Amino acid sequence: MTISVDHRAVEARPETLVRQHTLRPTGRTPLDALVATPPVSHGVLVYFPGFNTPLGPWEIARCAHLADATSLTVVVTEIPGMSRFGHSIPKAVRTEMLHGRIDAWAELNLAYVAEALEVGDVRNPEYMQVLGYSTGCSLAVSALPLLGEWGPIEGLNLVEPVAITTRNIASLQAHNIADLGRMPTVLATNKGHEWVMAARRSQRREPSVRYSPVDLVAIGQVLATPGLLEGLDAVELARCALARGSRSSLCRVGDYERLDAQLAGRGVPGPTITVDGLGHQLWHSFPIVAQLTQAMLGDTSTAA
Repeated sequence: MTISVDHRAVEARPETLVRQHTLRPTGRTPLDALVATPPVSHGVLVYFPGFNTPLGPWEIARCAHLADATSLTVVVTEIPGMSRFGHSIPKAVRTEMLHGRIDAWAELNLAYVAEALEVGDVRNPEYMQVLGYSTGCSLAVSALPLLGEWGPIEGLNLVEPVAITTRNIASLQAHNIADLGRMPTVLATNKGHEWVMAARRSQRREPSVRYSPVDLVAIGQVLATPGLLEGLDAVELARCALARGSRSSLCRVGDYERLDAQLAGRGVPGPTITVDGLGHQLWHSFPIVAQLTQAMLGDTSTAA
């Protein structure tokens, strides 16, 4: 399906309370996490954010909306190597990543997700949805085998997956710069919604995440491979929803269509969505976040 920006999709400020936690698993450096718990929770949404995502007011608004709209408890952590604390990825994990392998990074991320579930007193693992945006798509797919041991996964939702083709770091960076140039168009879609704009303004006053050049290269090596396709081949999927922006350079249409065909060939149900007129940063458009939440996750209020 193809969708266009619908400003009517944004409703009142979400009511769900979002709590911020600083996680310090034994032997690991600290990371921040958000847990958004609706008044009545029907399950869990494990959300893997994109590159360079601080867990400030902008992400808090997104998590509150996801929890409100789905009646699922939303759990998200900073990505190891990209936190406000600026700690590096452990050397052994980074070495794997420099060879294009993501599993160790995903396992490290899951150690923090597990602690966030515990600290947030999160229940209902018998119903679980998994959502990834951009870099988070790769982490989500790699995490699926371990997440499946925590409870049945009802659906995988991938917004702008990047690691679905082979390219060099220079090409990856060029595509990233091209998409960053489209950010003003995306942000303009938020105008007219004061609480959304206020959250965005508040975010600009918050510290961003920090990362080292060598970690940046390691992350790039992971994203410059078709590792997500290989990871999907190795797992059983009950449902998978896909979304990309029509103007995206990081998630190119030919690669996206191959991903769609791979899932269709396996008989995996779920919508395949194109967002008309926007690029890779479509997740920064609150109307589109609201529209994709409905289109990808649907009605989960009757979950187990």
